[in-house]
Amino acid sequence: SLSACGNAAVPEPTSADAARAGARFPDVTLSELSHGRKLYVGRCGSCHALKRPGELAPEQWQTEVDEMRNKNGVKLSDAEARAILRYLTVAGSAG
Repeated sequence: SLSACGNAAVPEPTSADAARAGARFPDVTLSELSHGRKLYVGRCGSCHALKRPGELAPEQWQTEVDEMRNKNGVKLSDAEARAILRYLTVAGSAG
């Protein structure tokens, strides 16, 4: 399916990602990063094509998620938005 192909650009987080993320987000877990990816693919990808995590700088992702919530009315809890942002920030800085 097309969505499966698109998801290849949205990598699964690894334990190495979680370890690297600890410098920026000391309380982050691999489970939270995985949940953030799942939310990003499921919630964001249900309305539009997904950007690759590395397409935007971390501070741009913050703006993007805030705009989706505030201007476009996307219903995300603070915890969901945080998980998505953490995933995108970490996945976008991999490699």
